[in-house]
Amino acid sequence: MVLGNVVPFQQRSSPPFETLLVPTDGSALSIAAALKAVALAKRLDAHVIVFTSIPSYQYPVYVGGIPFEYPSEADYERQCRNIADRYLGLVVQAAEALGVQASTRIEFNGGPAQAIVALAKKENCSMIFMGSHGRSGLSKAFLGSVALKTLTLSEVPVMVDRPSREDISFAENLMCSHAVEP
Repeated sequence: MVLGNVVPFQQRSSPPFETLLVPTDGSALSIAAALKAVALAKRLDAHVIVFTSIPSYQYPVYVGGIPFEYPSEADYERQCRNIADRYLGLVVQAAEALGVQASTRIEFNGGPAQAIVALAKKENCSMIFMGSHGRSGLSKAFLGSVALKTLTLSEVPVMVDRPSREDISFAENLMCSHAVEP
């Protein structure tokens, strides 16, 4: 029996998963998934890029103008970067403790799934490893799912993890011990 239009298998000289992109939003759930990604990277002898996508600055629109207390764009970005550096740093520390090479990336944009896929392509990542809340039904329809959008947009494999309650509790305790709010 002959199969038509079969895509030939291509061998790579490098390991199949040498760079993992690990997106996180700073929640305990995403940190728990990121810690699992680091453990997987250790087994695969892979490099990890820990990434967060922060919503772009939005000017408030009120009838009376911009409120006096509202932060400037520079203040907003500085505050967001400081917070992101703290939770991305937790994952980098975990990676370093296991001997895994890790780096971080922060981007300001409006679409996290699109930013994840674009960065994976830009950095030539061989896999995206991310957490998911596991929403279903109406909550998924109304809230959307970054993991689902990433799965549909990505050209590289995407591993989606749904951390256990114990994994999330561990991540919460780790975050609290390092003064990072879960």
